[in-house]
Amino acid sequence: MKNDELNECLSGIQAELKKVDRVDDASRELLEKIDQDIHRIFGTTGEVPLEQHRTLMENLTKSVDRFQVSHPTLTLWMNRLIKALSDMGI
Repeated sequence: MKNDELNECLSGIQAELKKVDRVDDASRELLEKIDQDIHRIFGTTGEVPLEQHRTLMENLTKSVDRFQVSHPTLTLWMNRLIKALSDMGI
């Protein structure tokens, strides 16, 4: 996946995260972790360390089932990014 596509997925997830209003505390914590992961990746100059991608992948995977029904667009972006990271070997 090209960096432009990766950035598009990350931006899409960030935009959807801003729309999430009512969730339980555990879900909110997970969403905050994903947001922090995205900010770390965007804040990294040069090549992003593999561990940052892995952390994001783990948090995305945990959240897909949780938000699939309540936030389908968010999970669409998450699944797209999970697939892209998987295709990259992460």
